[in-house]
Formats: sequence, structure tokens, C-alpha cells
Amino acid sequence: MAPADEPSSILAAAARVPAFELTAATAAAACGRPAGRGARRFASHDEDALTLAYAAAERCLRGTDPAAVRALFVASTSWPRAAAATAERLAAALDLPAGIAIATFGGSWKSGAAALRLALEGARRPALVVAAERLDAPAGTDAETSVGDGAAAVLVGTGKGLARVTDWILRAETTEWESEDARLLSNQAARLAAAAKRPGVARAAATAPGARHSKTIAAALGMPAADGAMERIGFCGAAHPLLALVEALESSRPGDRFLWAALAEGAEAATVEVDAAPAARTFAAGLERVRPVPAYGLFLASRAFMDRPDQRAPFASPAIEQRDAEFVLRLHGERCSACRAVATLPAPVCQKCGAREGRVRIPLARTGTVCTFTHEYYVPSPAPPVSMAVIDLDGGGRLVVQVADAAPEDVRTGARVRLVLRLLHRGGGVPHYYWKAVLE
Repeated sequence: MAPADEPSSILAAAARVPAFELTAATAAAACGRPAGRGARRFASHDEDALTLAYAAAERCLRGTDPAAVRALFVASTSWPRAAAATAERLAAALDLPAGIAIATFGGSWKSGAAALRLALEGARRPALVVAAERLDAPAGTDAETSVGDGAAAVLVGTGKGLARVTDWILRAETTEWESEDARLLSNQAARLAAAAKRPGVARAAATAPGARHSKTIAAALGMPAADGAMERIGFCGAAHPLLALVEALESSRPGDRFLWAALAEGAEAATVEVDAAPAARTFAAGLERVRPVPAYGLFLASRAFMDRPDQRAPFASPAIEQRDAEFVLRLHGERCSACRAVATLPAPVCQKCGAREGRVRIPLARTGTVCTFTHEYYVPSPAPPVSMAVIDLDGGGRLVVQVADAAPEDVRTGARVRLVLRLLHRGGGVPHYYWKAVLE
């Protein structure tokens, strides 16, 4: 536990905003409905809540030694399997310490905000808070383009960082959002606004489930309360309050103060005082990277691709996954003490000098360069071909992986890439993950 006289700070924050976009007009035209407004962002066929969480957390931790993180809080209502198992995989993929304290949150759209509060108020620090969602709504309905996929991560610690939470305001009323109306929301937001009046607080990062609810809250607060995630991504469940926090931090200047609030099945709210600008504008950059989907059928095919009955049945074994976790999920390799060659998988002897002893386990770099590549139609994909590339990792070692999120014509020898965790297949209902390369 951190000493009580050492207040927590937000040291870093990052967002993962998928590039694929489905407009309400495209969906409405395919379903024979009147043209709608707005759009949603959605994850690729090989992404789920875990891989989205990894992408946000990895970006948040750049420049931070993973071994220094003492606690991990993860929140979602759409984990691909048991929350505890998913959190353990996330910790391993981030190469966090084996004995790290892990807490999982779910079952509520407020869970991401609640996790952040717990991390700020009493966690072993530094603590990493990650919230991610891959949300679906009934096909062919207006709700389908009102939800979205995304993730955000916040690193909490002591000392000066990006911002400080100066005080908390909590409204613990719990209600079912399906039965909640605008009047109840307005009253709740009005009480929140009255309690949150602080010198210098002139704007808010306030979220609620749905655009209509967000507008109700903004009106009741009586201050600017922009929600770029709602407008451009869709409502992202437990991840939405953290996405709004990242957006607010990126649009603030040192010395600014704003109200951060999450209203969903109760409320969490705080005033935030900004000390510095984020090192990278991940939320804004994510909004700028957009790939509109021209046909509604392509969206449906992507969402259901991993569950198609015509896919060849892949093999997945939890026992094998656990056995190989150090080298696969944590992405560790071995360095030969004799010739310094790096191997990405363990072998009885060094493949370069033949030494049988003296190999040391090391974490592999997650950046590298394309050595060579080919385009394959054999690899299952909703949009073939799939580019397969041989990657020379920085610091040594070589991997053969799929290239994700890139058109075949964009892949070239010498291109810089970063390895990201993605869903490879499902076997026996168990998701299996591996590393893929994305162009930098």
C-alpha cells in the first residue's frame, strides 16, 4: 500500500480506437430502414475485449518498466471467456510480474470507472487500470450503430504525472438503465453538478449509456461536456468513461480543471487537475485513422467470422497454452551465452553455434522490420489474402507472423512493424491468441 500522505496521480493514459467504421446510413440502406445518422467503430475479426485491452495498455506502458507495475485492474462486460483467465492472459501478454495483484470487474457499465477509483484511492502502486469492450446489438436495429468497440488504459502512481484527482463526488444510487428516463437522469446530473462546483471547473467529461442520455446530462450540468467517443465510436460500455478521460486529458492544457463523471447504474465523479500533456494523442489519432466499410454484409461477416461453421476446426489446448505461456504469450526467447544469438523458441542446442548449455531467457522486442513476405489465400480471413511476413526483431530473433490491419499492397520489405496480440482462432470454444504484426 502506498502511504496515505502520497496522493495518487495519473501518470499515463492511452486509448485504442479501432479504424473500421460502419455508418448508420450504410446499415439502414441494407436493412430497408430510413437513413440514420452517425457511425460506430468496430474491431477487426481477430480482435476481442482482451486484444483491445492489450493495445491500450501496451501504449499506456511505453516508457515504463513492466516489472515496476504492482497491480492490474481490468474491467469489461464482454470478456471472451472467464474474466479471471482473461486478466491473467493480459498480464502475461504485457509481461507484468508473475506475482502481480490482479482484480477483475464486470457486470456493470460503471465497472471501468469504479476500477479507476479503487486504483487511485488504495491500490499497490504503480497500478494499471484497463477497460475494454467489444459490444454487439441486434442486427438490423438502430442500436447496432449506437454501440462501439474500444479500450482505454490509465497508469496510476505517485509523484507528478499527467493529472491529479483532487476530490471525489459519489452518487451511489443503482438503477436499471432500461427503465431509466430523462427526468431521472436530469435530476441525478443536477445533484452531481451542484456537488461538483469547484473554482476553475468550467467543462466536463461526463458519460452515460447512449447519445440521448449524454445530451441530457450535458444540459443538466450547465457546462460544456463534449463526448467524442459517443459521437465517433459509439457507446463503449465499461470502457467509455476511461475513453472520455483520455480525450479530456488530450484536449487540456497544464493548469486546467475539469469534471469527470460516469453515470451508469449509479455514478462515479471527480474533479481532475491537469499537470502535463500526454506524450501521444492516442484518442485523437485513433479517430483520424478511419476505414469506412462500404457494405453492411462485410460488417456482419467480420463480426461472425470466428464462429463460422465452415471454418476448419482448429486445435486448442489450455494445458499446452499454459506450458508455452512464457515463450508465446509473454513473448520471451533465449540468448546463447557463447555466441549471443537470439532464438524465439527454445531448442536443445543453439541453432547458430551448436552450444548445448548457457542459454538465458530474455524478453523479445515487440518491434522489428519485415525481412520478406508473401500473400496467402490458404489462411482463413473474411477478406483474403492474408500477408505472412518474416520479421527480424530489434535486438535479435526472427518470427513468422500474419500482418494485420494492412492492405497487401502496403506490405513491403524493410517496413517497420510492431507486434500486437490478436485472436488466432477458437478451438473447442476456447480463444487462442498469438502475435501479429501491424505497420508503424
